[in-house]
Amino acid sequence: MANDQQQSGNEPQQLPPPVPPAMPKHGATRRRLAKAGLGAAGVLWTLESHATLSKTGFVCESPSAYESAGLNSNIATEQRCRPLSPTMWCFIQSGWPCNKTKRFAEVFSCNERRFATTYYRDSLLAVMKASYDRDKIGCHLAAAYLNVISERVPVLTVPTLKRMWSELKVSGYFKVDANTYWSVTEVRDYLVSIHGR
Repeated sequence: MANDQQQSGNEPQQLPPPVPPAMPKHGATRRRLAKAGLGAAGVLWTLESHATLSKTGFVCESPSAYESAGLNSNIATEQRCRPLSPTMWCFIQSGWPCNKTKRFAEVFSCNERRFATTYYRDSLLAVMKASYDRDKIGCHLAAAYLNVISERVPVLTVPTLKRMWSELKVSGYFKVDANTYWSVTEVRDYLVSIHGR
């Protein structure tokens, strides 16, 4: 019978193994961030699923990460951010999207007495250098603000940054969605994942 099948051309043919589907762009980004050790599960989750904080297809990298990836990088992106870290904003002498003397309080409401000698009186530049900013939340919000208004980071908005600050200073948590709240550390880590340290 086997001979009959071979001679008649009716023999069963072995199909090639199925080709695995290509990893979606957001999956590739998630894998790359996880390998980079950026840690917080909430950050990775939000980069993929929270529309007001991120948009599918956006990849934000610090300038050093972008250069490390090289011109032939296979990082999946539709649009790319060009963020500067707080350190870079402090370092550059020109090119700020606003006056370097602009006060933190002009952007982020902080007229409470507890902020009188810190955030309220200091410029964005001073807050990014401040030793009193223990959790570095002011530092990273200031850098994020500069990145947003200079159109370096299209995945965030000024109202979102203001809401982050407002909710953190009142309750100590930022409400990401109906069931998810981020601590100061988690918000800071999210911002660091976008623009670096």
